[in-house]
Amino acid sequence: MKAWRAKEKALEILRGKPRDSYRKLPSYLYMVRHTNPGSVTRLEKAEDGRFLYAYVALYASIKGWEYCMPVVVVDGSFLKATYMGTILTACTQDAAGKILPLAFVVVDSENDTSWKWFLERIRETYGTREGMSIVSDRHESILNATFVVYPGVSHCVCLYHLWGNVKKYFRKHHKILRKIFFAMANAYTTEEFDQYMAETYRIDKRVKEYLFDIGYHRWSIAHSNVNRFMVMTSNIAESVNAADKEVSDFHIYDLLDYLMKMIDRWNNTNKNKAIATGTTLNTKYEDLMREKMKESQGMTVTPSTEYLYTVYDGGKRHVVNMRERICTCRRFQMDVMPCKHVLAIVRKYYMNEYEYCSIYYKKNNLLNTYEVPVYPIPDESIWEIPPDVIADIVLPPKGKIKPGRPQKIQHKNSGESRRKKSRITCEHL
Repeated sequence: MKAWRAKEKALEILRGKPRDSYRKLPSYLYMVRHTNPGSVTRLEKAEDGRFLYAYVALYASIKGWEYCMPVVVVDGSFLKATYMGTILTACTQDAAGKILPLAFVVVDSENDTSWKWFLERIRETYGTREGMSIVSDRHESILNATFVVYPGVSHCVCLYHLWGNVKKYFRKHHKILRKIFFAMANAYTTEEFDQYMAETYRIDKRVKEYLFDIGYHRWSIAHSNVNRFMVMTSNIAESVNAADKEVSDFHIYDLLDYLMKMIDRWNNTNKNKAIATGTTLNTKYEDLMREKMKESQGMTVTPSTEYLYTVYDGGKRHVVNMRERICTCRRFQMDVMPCKHVLAIVRKYYMNEYEYCSIYYKKNNLLNTYEVPVYPIPDESIWEIPPDVIADIVLPPKGKIKPGRPQKIQHKNSGESRRKKSRITCEHL
């Protein structure tokens, strides 16, 4: 206990008192808007002046969203500071497949009210785009909030979280089911999907009923209502959570400041890589295009009309409509990128393959994503805060600190594994 008290005293000297951190919030959020005009912040308090929610969406992210694929990935991670709480995040992928954080909010916990409030702020900030989809785990509060706030937007389920549930409920056959499940989810045609589903049915009839109740369109490419741009998991949100872990015990003021600096650092790194890119597509998608080009070798192409072609891939016949950008394999329209059958046509008739790629994969969009920089907050000693902002008093939230050692490992949702990781890395960072 003596060592613990010494540590707490040292942290208080370094970071200040937790209560004082909440009092700084109105001034800090004002400075965020002042140094980054166009940013959106929101501070929600209870009737007695106690803290409820703090929301931040930087203008750099708001402008960058216009040039990114319309896929929003959301997730939450618990905090370990004095007053606990949870941080909810929303992010997307840029034209290089890197993470662009859109918004974050500190709330009391993951519940229906907090998620609804967060998604409402995102809708107010970013609006709704055509073909937009939201990807998350199967947290009940996210499902409920999405249904209310985004009734016309497709809500997709992260494959790994869904597999975790299947593994839990049908453990007896999970080793056999794993390969079939992921092949079924990534199948592009309903015929291929039905074949894998028939195999699943023979192994355990209950799996089909369970997946049907969830909705095939929420996790299967073959039944998807929108283009998911190959985003089938919530990995990018998990990567943001991993980056937050090292500051999960910070006071709220320091936490928000760290997140803002993190976004600034990521944006600068991604912008410099974009400037150094000498190809039309980023390296990730250029490599993918080359692989498909190799697979297209040896295919026979027969023109039917000016824009209709028949491609023979081994023993299979595929019809490609270059004008409508449709192939019977469905990869062309679902990935919004040329499939191997399209590339066989492109190679034979000397077409430009990049004309058939979505703008969300191209370098120009990548550069535009980071056109607006994140301006750092100046030192607190030179802040000039209006009197009405200074007069806004925020009290810490109500709550009782639990006795004993603070929790360090987040309790997983149903079906998630508890495997330990010595270091978390992600290709999207």
